[in-house]
Amino acid sequence: MFGWLKYLTVFPKLLALVRELLELVRHAEDLLVGGQRGADKRVLVLKIIEQTVDVAAQLGISEAKGIDRTKLQQVAGVIIDNLVTVLNQLGVFKHNPEPK
Repeated sequence: MFGWLKYLTVFPKLLALVRELLELVRHAEDLLVGGQRGADKRVLVLKIIEQTVDVAAQLGISEAKGIDRTKLQQVAGVIIDNLVTVLNQLGVFKHNPEPK
């Protein structure tokens, strides 16, 4: 019985996570465009990763409790930047970069 209570306590976080994922999918091209809109979406991706680790830790998944969150955010940021660069070089999205 107490196991089910654990899942009920993370339900609001799961809803927030799904809502943010939908927001990211809806505006995925913003991430690739770069500029301030891209930076905002990059922050959203990092926030989603952080919330996913929070939910896992709250559910009692032992691996989630041992994660170095600072390192995870740094590595995820580099991966996002590299993925965006590759997708842009492949011409997946056609856009005009914002002037600097």
